[in-house]
Amino acid sequence: MQIQKADFIKSAATQSHYPQTNKPEFAFFGRSNAGKSSLINMLVNRKNLVKTGSRPGMTRLINFFLINDSFVLTDLPGYGYAQRSKEENKAFDYMLYEYATQRPELKTIFFLMDLRRPPTNVEKDTILYFENFDIEVIVVATKADKLSNNKTSPAIHSMASYLQRIPELIYPTSAVSKKGRADILKLIETRLK
Repeated sequence: MQIQKADFIKSAATQSHYPQTNKPEFAFFGRSNAGKSSLINMLVNRKNLVKTGSRPGMTRLINFFLINDSFVLTDLPGYGYAQRSKEENKAFDYMLYEYATQRPELKTIFFLMDLRRPPTNVEKDTILYFENFDIEVIVVATKADKLSNNKTSPAIHSMASYLQRIPELIYPTSAVSKKGRADILKLIETRLK
């Protein structure tokens, strides 16, 4: 797939403000420092389509981007950001719930995890949470360039074992080297058919 066009549509916190695109949608979700913004920028081959913050947790709204006038990528706020208040966390949880249950355009959630971090029950439970709504979840292992080649495969196998997934269905990526770009775009392309 060639990315010819990528445009920011809008940011939204509630269903009433979601853009009415009627186009297939692919969301990116993960910890605040998993590299969602960098990965989306790498996929669309643009440096600053998605703003990357100097500190984790900068994304507080759902950001919608129209790609090739044919599908939408969404950048969801990251979880695990310590400086959110109890009320902010409650609003955040509801925002995710509403998006997952009230967005029929949503096809797939790409769940990003830093390959250097061992997964925890939070990651396992989050995947199950979305899958319980019959949403396809694809695990993307980010920051693969930070590990040597001989450490990448064991890290993926360990992640797969913990999450009870097939290692071949975890996609290592790097926003720096563009590793995994073709694989993710191919996955999106197959779901557009």
